[in-house]
Amino acid sequence: MKALLTLLSLVGLGVTSTLALSCCTCDDLDVTGTSAEPQIYPCPFIIKVSKFAYRTNDPEEFLTVTLESRGGGKYIDQFMLQAVSIDSMGKVTVANPGENGVQAFTQVPIEGQAVSTISDCEGKVVKSDANLKFGSKATKIQFSFAPRRIQGPIKFRATFVDNQGNFWLREESEPIVQIGGPPLDPSIVRQNALPIIDPIHTDKCGIEKGCYRVPEGCWEPYCDYIATWRPLSRVGVEYMIEMSARVNGITDRHVSLALSDDTRWGDDRVFECVHEGGTGLTKVYQARSVAHSTERFRIPQDGIDETCNLYDLKCGGQFLDGRVRCRFVVRSSRNINSLPLSGNYHLLMYSGPAENTLTAPHRYGYGEYPVASPDMVSLGDISINMQGFARYPLVKAHGILMILAWCFFGTIGLLMTKYYKPMWPNKRFYGQRYWFISHFNCMAWLFIFVLIAFILIFVEAGGYSTVDYFPLDAHPVMGIIIFCCVIINPIIALLRPADDHECRPCVNWIHWAFGTVAWCLAIPNMFIGMSFGKAHVPWWATWILFIYILFHIIVEITLEIHQCCTHKKNKERRKKYEFQKRENPKANIPEPEPAGRIFKRNMFIAHFIVTCIVALIMVIAIAAA
Repeated sequence: MKALLTLLSLVGLGVTSTLALSCCTCDDLDVTGTSAEPQIYPCPFIIKVSKFAYRTNDPEEFLTVTLESRGGGKYIDQFMLQAVSIDSMGKVTVANPGENGVQAFTQVPIEGQAVSTISDCEGKVVKSDANLKFGSKATKIQFSFAPRRIQGPIKFRATFVDNQGNFWLREESEPIVQIGGPPLDPSIVRQNALPIIDPIHTDKCGIEKGCYRVPEGCWEPYCDYIATWRPLSRVGVEYMIEMSARVNGITDRHVSLALSDDTRWGDDRVFECVHEGGTGLTKVYQARSVAHSTERFRIPQDGIDETCNLYDLKCGGQFLDGRVRCRFVVRSSRNINSLPLSGNYHLLMYSGPAENTLTAPHRYGYGEYPVASPDMVSLGDISINMQGFARYPLVKAHGILMILAWCFFGTIGLLMTKYYKPMWPNKRFYGQRYWFISHFNCMAWLFIFVLIAFILIFVEAGGYSTVDYFPLDAHPVMGIIIFCCVIINPIIALLRPADDHECRPCVNWIHWAFGTVAWCLAIPNMFIGMSFGKAHVPWWATWILFIYILFHIIVEITLEIHQCCTHKKNKERRKKYEFQKRENPKANIPEPEPAGRIFKRNMFIAHFIVTCIVALIMVIAIAAA
């Protein structure tokens, strides 16, 4: 079997094996037998310790150390666990402290978790043995640790290998201090004093509790946002709610959950899970959403139970591993501002920094705008297992129309009028040259698409945009300027004088100026528009558009150089043609074909094909995201 797996890996069939991977070295807990890198994503396993302080040299002193999966279908395949001494700031100083030859860890049997472990490194560490490897379903392993001959604060750390061969190195527990021993830094002590609440388990979603997750199929450490709910069988309307999100912030941080009758932020009931960096506490407040911020209720914690002592439940809040998490019970409140908990609502969630426990207004960029559930949910329905987020069709329609207007019709119409006027000199379509027909139709469709897109986005925003920070606030300003240029330019074209009129050159320059201003503003405005959170445009689509614009500029530079190189020859041909016309005014003399016409034709075909492909990709990316 081992030879077969090795052979398959050599021929590149993508078979993953943990047969060669071994855990671990005694001092640094490194895995051996693999060239793979450790995972950078949050570890799916956690180390829990029963006490935050211990007595040394006490034969009756034991700490219960639990290795546990956070859920999500992850099982412990291999591991090694050790105790380490730390300094006052929590940094590891000595691995495996204590007396050699003394077995510090003793396994505690857990029902339903048939695992086998062995002591190693002179009794100072415990690790999995061969019976635990390859297909084990261990989600919880527990040990009793005897702190013999140890002085000062300690931590437990472990390396984990999951059932898919992924591994996480040196995951650490909260620090444990020695009673009567050297103290830890106050900030470390404060964090350590706060209990670690259980993670939000997703394996019971749709069975014992309703769930909403983003992105689809995630389990909590990998979820951008997650909220769960279930009614409690007590008098009145009471629900347990769990909420969690990845969050940034220097001191205070929050994740907020709103119950809304639509997918827009405003006039909704909001639960704010706020981590206070100064105290290390995480509390839940109630508020009402206004504009792009919140307004706290007069009694913001009325109807909120964060202890759940009456319900025999484990509730609370914490900030751990870059994630804010809250679990609490909410009941019907006498607060006149609060919406009823019964009924159907969209769930809106966003996270970010806070200041003095007050949540900061949400922003409008990608990943910053509140995500909304695609459908309404009832807090009394535990069969719901909803994933993904609501789309904003008017925003997507606006983006698609603008991409078609400027990336397809705009670029083709621009090329035709700048470089293809001399082409096909003897052919006409309803009496007009090909370049004019192409330019006119492209600009007509551009005008129609921009007009419709402009109306749609004003309807979506309910008027002028309320974005108030750069560069997103530049998008509506530039959009209005572009719209004015698009409206004025056809009027100029319709009112232009005859070809031989003395004002015709001036009108042509004005027409060119308005078109150029609109084009030069439309390009950066498209990139700004793609960064709005409502559009949900994937990051790679921005790079596709960037590469296409670069390609278009290269095509223009190439055609400009080609035009300069053929200018003299075309001028001579034109002079010869005009001389022949003067000599034989009644003769039907065809106009001369321009020099380099085959090259220009091939350039246009290549540009047209690339433009069609890019436009199709962008439309699909915007519509499907």
